[in-house]
Amino acid sequence: MKSSKVAKRYARALMGLSADHAQLEKWGAELERLAQIVDAPETVAILDSPLASPQARIAAVGKIAERLDLSYPVRSFAIVTARHGRIRELSAMADRYGRMLDDLLGRARATLTFARAPEPDALQRVVAALEAIVRKRVIATTRIDGALVGGVVAELEGKIYDGSLATRLAEAEQRLGG
Repeated sequence: MKSSKVAKRYARALMGLSADHAQLEKWGAELERLAQIVDAPETVAILDSPLASPQARIAAVGKIAERLDLSYPVRSFAIVTARHGRIRELSAMADRYGRMLDDLLGRARATLTFARAPEPDALQRVVAALEAIVRKRVIATTRIDGALVGGVVAELEGKIYDGSLATRLAEAEQRLGG
């Protein structure tokens, strides 16, 4: 719980530095890249080493930010997180930042699971139906699960919309048997 509050506070602080939505998008992408590098096992080994002083950790994060060619605000943000001993929470901060940005821009992210790769028009119909439900622009990520016989299962804003063939058949069986 505490780390999620910290992530929210840090994400809000970074977001508060600019009102330019295009810049906010860029910063989100940079923060995500930085979090991926910081979470890499070889980086974790260096940053979590008991032999590394706080100054060495700050310098290491500064070098990583420099090598990634991050913008000045994100580079400074990375150093501040390292200075406050919060570098291990960068992934949570990046995740929270992305969710806050999606809210600001009226977007929702969905994971759509299909039995096989969907045709583009079928995918668009599912996305349009979800957009009608949440009244936001839906950014979909698709997954393939061979265990599904057909249909789609959508995970959106903490809810699951199960339109799989197996569920439809089970519901029909229940109605007929019941």
